[in-house]
Amino acid sequence: MAPRRAPRGFFMGRSKREKQLNRKGNLHPDGLPRAGARGPARGDFMVFSAYPFLLVFLPLTLVGFYALRAAGRRRMSVNFLLAASFVFYGAWSLPHLALLIASILANYCCGRYVASSAPKERRRLAMLAGVVGNLGLVFWFKYLDFAGSNLAALAGADWTFRNIVLPLGISFFTFQQIAYLVDCYRTRDGERRFRDYALFVTFFPQLIAGPIVHHRYARPQFAALASERLNADWIPYGVMIFAMGLAKKTLIADPIARAIDPLWAAAATGDPLGAAAAWTAMVGYTLQIYFDFSGYCDMAIGLGLMVGVRLPVNFNSPYRAKSIIDFWRRWHMTLSAFLRDYVYIPLGGNKGGAFFRLRNIFLTMLIGGVWHGAAWTFVIWGAIHASLITLNHAGRLWLPELDRWRGPVADAVKRAALLGAVMIAWVYFRADGVSAAHAVLRGLIAPAAGYAPDPYVLALMAFGAALALFAPNSLEVAGYVEAPERPIPHECAHGARMLRPTPMAAAATAILLAAGLAVAWRPAVFIYFNF
Repeated sequence: MAPRRAPRGFFMGRSKREKQLNRKGNLHPDGLPRAGARGPARGDFMVFSAYPFLLVFLPLTLVGFYALRAAGRRRMSVNFLLAASFVFYGAWSLPHLALLIASILANYCCGRYVASSAPKERRRLAMLAGVVGNLGLVFWFKYLDFAGSNLAALAGADWTFRNIVLPLGISFFTFQQIAYLVDCYRTRDGERRFRDYALFVTFFPQLIAGPIVHHRYARPQFAALASERLNADWIPYGVMIFAMGLAKKTLIADPIARAIDPLWAAAATGDPLGAAAAWTAMVGYTLQIYFDFSGYCDMAIGLGLMVGVRLPVNFNSPYRAKSIIDFWRRWHMTLSAFLRDYVYIPLGGNKGGAFFRLRNIFLTMLIGGVWHGAAWTFVIWGAIHASLITLNHAGRLWLPELDRWRGPVADAVKRAALLGAVMIAWVYFRADGVSAAHAVLRGLIAPAAGYAPDPYVLALMAFGAALALFAPNSLEVAGYVEAPERPIPHECAHGARMLRPTPMAAAATAILLAAGLAVAWRPAVFIYFNF
């Protein structure tokens, strides 16, 4: 069934932006959004690496925020930060801003009741209603087309589904609010100030793609913003970390993306790929998504520090992991924690013996895969990771001698095997469809077919691989510690003095910012903005 073009509407419709997405490989050839791709948006200029954000929104926000604080209006500065966050999201889509505000109001009221002195059963029903409402919202915007189209195919029906535009960041702000409601039920400690709750949800450095922040983590920080002086040492650290993230995004991730996107587009149209093209596409995307997401996480942390808020670490050199379990302790760490606390444990966690434990692990990781997007490619990607992590846990249970195999050779073998499996899984994550993924995988063992990668791209990929596999990450370099109650040290956890706010560090930061700005005229949306 080929769905007909939908009429334009409040949350629906097509635009010139979709044609642009199609040229970038984010749409299927029939015009439907690629799995995980968002719909048309007006606010790409608010990407952290875009000139309007860097040269207009961010400076105005910082000037307004600190001007109010200098005038002794600390509470007003928090209100200003909330208003700036609404402006940030509204720049992407005004209708979706209305949806976000409605979601905040509904969850705030629900949380107040769930944390009240009402009978436990009523509080539980209210919590469940809130969770179901949030999941229903995500299902409507993210999964309705996918579910309906597959049901229609099974039934042999000719149903027409409207192309519902995915609100930016809906998976993040709804999951964050689900965690808040569950925590309100467990602790009976909800947020009384609507302003602080709204800022907890909309704080612009983490609104679109995380990290997923717990209310108990953000609450004392926003309260401190309204009543205490900021630590001035945080600002240069924030700029340093932001500059490193900007460089990762604009100098590594985006150039690699521009080089490999035509290869993925060719696979989507059925063109056979030779070995050189297929390996370039797979390895290139493995590095692109690493530096794209790592760069975003650095920039989010840096932006938070600039206004006195410390966000949790969400990325910690996952390609240096030696097992798939360790990988998920390093990749999208707050999502892994969310899945553990609000999916794995409610499913039963470790209770019931080895079989049920492994079943719960598999289901949790499969849900994590589907969370990323409504497409069979994400189901397969999730199933691959679910199978790997289940086998890893099973091996620890029944073959403990594998864990005792250590040393340089063992570490190299483990890391190589893990990277190979992760790269194959990334093929499904990136591909426009299952057939496109299989075209790339077949190409890995095909003849070269005349494709010659650009030497500059190969050199950039080699440099990126060296950074990802062997170099300290940016948070290790900066000595970042995420606990809000702890000051940022001048030393890393291992004790090496790496980066101080010195003239040399300032010069390095200025060079990274200048280099990032020099190529920011072609900003690309972060990959995780699509989820």
